[in-house]
Amino acid sequence: MISTLTNNIFSDPILWWPVSSVCSDLTKQDRYAQLVIERQACTACASLKLTNPSRCGGGIYDNTGHIGPWTQWQDNLDSELMVVGQDWGGVEYFTDKRGLEQDNNETNTRLIDLLAAIGIQINLPANTLGERRLFFTNAALCLRPGRLTGPVSGRWFSNCGPLFLRPQVELIRPKVVVTLGYYAYRAVCKSFGLKPAQRMRDAIQREPEQLPNGSILVPVYHCGKNGQRSRSLNEQKQDWKRVRVVLEKPKTTI
Repeated sequence: MISTLTNNIFSDPILWWPVSSVCSDLTKQDRYAQLVIERQACTACASLKLTNPSRCGGGIYDNTGHIGPWTQWQDNLDSELMVVGQDWGGVEYFTDKRGLEQDNNETNTRLIDLLAAIGIQINLPANTLGERRLFFTNAALCLRPGRLTGPVSGRWFSNCGPLFLRPQVELIRPKVVVTLGYYAYRAVCKSFGLKPAQRMRDAIQREPEQLPNGSILVPVYHCGKNGQRSRSLNEQKQDWKRVRVVLEKPKTTI
């Protein structure tokens, strides 16, 4: 049984809601495990020069039972909040870090600040100690050439969207899906057959949009270095207030 603290994503006990089930739901866990197996076997992006983590070093660092490296940090299958990042990084970075999420990754440290600004407290990856209130994933699950950062192609997301991203959203059924940056936002939209805004600044001006499964999509700027060039941290904190507003509303059942 998961503790109340694990299901309470807000640090303020007045503002949290109980989830309808817990991660001991074997049916949900089995479906997630099958999705992980399918991702490990996938070769859809081989022609795009992307590498499945299962093919790095013979899969030695892809044995955690997670859909991707970022999910090791926050993997609550019953979370009310799902955060979708762009992609995790490159093959060299993945191998060098042995497939583990890093505490000094600026995206991670900034994300902690943004979550704290709306009353959600999480620890750095190395200090999580089982307190996983949220669910993190990436719109592109394969690894690009190189290290942590580098050029990104929109084609990378066309396969992962329908094959893995939409199934994750439908499996977890979070109240809110937050996308970091334009690529992640567009990937979620396209995987559900929705028309995305043409620019990120237009996307954040839209009202939060309901996905066909009932989850509410709230796009925000990426909190890494490139995202902060377009939108300061203080501005991003204001954007994240929309996330809190939706989280506090009753969940719509579809």
